[in-house]
Formats: sequence, structure tokens, C-alpha cells
Amino acid sequence: PEALYNTAYADFSKGNYALAISGFEEYYEKFPATALADNALYWVGECHFSQGDFTEAIKSFDRLLEAYPESDKAAAGNLKKGLAYLEQNEVGQAIVQLRYVVSEYPKSDEAKIARDQLASLRAAP
Repeated sequence: PEALYNTAYADFSKGNYALAISGFEEYYEKFPATALADNALYWVGECHFSQGDFTEAIKSFDRLLEAYPESDKAAAGNLKKGLAYLEQNEVGQAIVQLRYVVSEYPKSDEAKIARDQLASLRAAP
């Protein structure tokens, strides 16, 4: 499992997003109960986000949040969902998502980023 995950992460780091998605998906399918399964789903979302495929990114982050609601990647997944909505110019949905990050993870780095985004949109946190 570790080699598969590390290879997929290396592909992500090099910008080989299609290969990374394939590797992370394979990891998740074969090892859904491992400590890195939630991370694998998160990185699938990051790959889609990095490719500008924000609809697929949102779907991937939703998969992560549904399968692993208590994940250490939940704050980041929720934040990236908000940023993906912004990229799609779905400002209302982005504001809702960013406010969720602030309310659910108030002391996190993600909440700080969400607050900054909300301020730039002139929306109350």
C-alpha cells in the first residue's frame, strides 16, 4: 500500500495528474480501511482542482467528506470545495461553504484562509 500511495503522490507532485488520480483511486479501492485512504481521496480532489476541473474536484471532496467525515483532511476538503465554487463563479455557494469552514474548524489554518476569502468577497464570516 505504501509504495502505491507514494508513487501516486510523486505523480501529483510532478504534475502528472491523470496518473496520480489513477494511483490514488486504486489505493482507495484496494485499501479503504487504511490511515491514508482519506488522504488518497483528498489528493484526487486536488488533482482535479489543479487541472481546473472544479466540478470533479467538488465531487471528489464530497466523496472524502461522506466516507470520512472525521478525517484530518475534512477542513482542507471543505475549504477546497469553497474555492472550487469560487472558481466556477458560484459565489453564493462558495460563501456558504467558506462560512461552514469557519464555523466547523474555527482554529484551523483553513478557517483563516476561509475568513480571508470571505473578507475579499465582502461577506461576513
